[in-house]
Amino acid sequence: MVTEVDPLAGLDDVEWEWLVHAYGAAKDVPAGLRALRSPDEQVRHDALVNLGSSVTHQGSRYSASAPVARFIVEVVLAPDALDRERLLEFLCALAVGIDDDRLPAGVPIAEWRDEAAQVEAEREVLVAHAAQWADSEMKRGRERELWLRNPFSGLAASPDTVAAYDAVRDALPRLVRLLGSNRSVERACVAYLIGMFPESAARTVPLLADRFDVEADEHALTATLIAHGLIASPAATHERVARFLDDERPLVRWGAATALARASATASRPPGRRVIRILIDSTVHQDVPDLRIHDGWIGSYAAKSLASIRHWLTAADVEDLANLLPLSASSFNRDQLLDTILSAAFPGAGRAANVRLDGLTPVQQHALRAVLPVWESDDSWMSTIPDALARHGLICSRTEIEAALTTGGTA
Repeated sequence: MVTEVDPLAGLDDVEWEWLVHAYGAAKDVPAGLRALRSPDEQVRHDALVNLGSSVTHQGSRYSASAPVARFIVEVVLAPDALDRERLLEFLCALAVGIDDDRLPAGVPIAEWRDEAAQVEAEREVLVAHAAQWADSEMKRGRERELWLRNPFSGLAASPDTVAAYDAVRDALPRLVRLLGSNRSVERACVAYLIGMFPESAARTVPLLADRFDVEADEHALTATLIAHGLIASPAATHERVARFLDDERPLVRWGAATALARASATASRPPGRRVIRILIDSTVHQDVPDLRIHDGWIGSYAAKSLASIRHWLTAADVEDLANLLPLSASSFNRDQLLDTILSAAFPGAGRAANVRLDGLTPVQQHALRAVLPVWESDDSWMSTIPDALARHGLICSRTEIEAALTTGGTA
């Protein structure tokens, strides 16, 4: 006889009232976790939204985040789990915050641990600041004590952040079983999650590699390719992934090119023309909402990958990208593509560079000519284009650029 285990066993043993999330004391968390087991789909949906907005608010983690992660793991692994793919995505947010920020470079966990140690060393100072804040806000008694117990609330790369990350990492040996799920979306989600944990690569990379010969679903295979690229050695990625550049499915080719670009950037070696060409073409790929990677923003991720290997882009590559700018599938993708074009056309130029418009190279002229019609036609870009230009040393107006291009970029 198999005894059914309650995945939320011990929930009431946690002193939630002394932990915090984005909106204060975490005493509402137990009800939210229980709601994830409701037979009512809307109740589960609302509970997940509310939990996400509180314990991973705008990518931040809090003292309540790690305990929540541990219970979410149990809910995910329960035989009767519902919405398992959404819960896996929530685990990713609990571990790394906004995952888009971890792409394409991966999770800098060593930096996080160093920063968290520095924050921990300043605990007494932070507690003193919390006391001053509580006094200024007229907080007394238990409410004041709550904030003194939680001095890291919302800080980036704090002990709370690392604790949440480690809560998911510690469960990885159990979660990887879902690579064999009969649901492709679950396989895709857990493969992508694995890519967030480079410290576990010795155990998990072989598991990802084993999937290459058996995974038939293009979304799950793409997620597996990208995860492998994030945590495997560059040599292993080149050896195992290059064959997928010729796959008949565009999404899989993009996943392979993404993984190989990551490997090339890590090893500081040229990625090859095939990789660059696939990524250039992918910048205008239609968004794939069902892809659990970068929210399905294929074009944006392709542009970010190109930015990571911009040193190997030719002038012709940059001009090709500039020509594709008006064709981007969405303004979000276009924004990232613009940043990639400018980083390649104006290498090394930052806000302090103040690039002169009277000495533009041909490729710089081509890039700016592509920007002008987009800038003029789309009012939503009135605030983003000037800022993008400024990030690359171009502190100038549209009129000034037009004038410079009229004279060929020379005084």
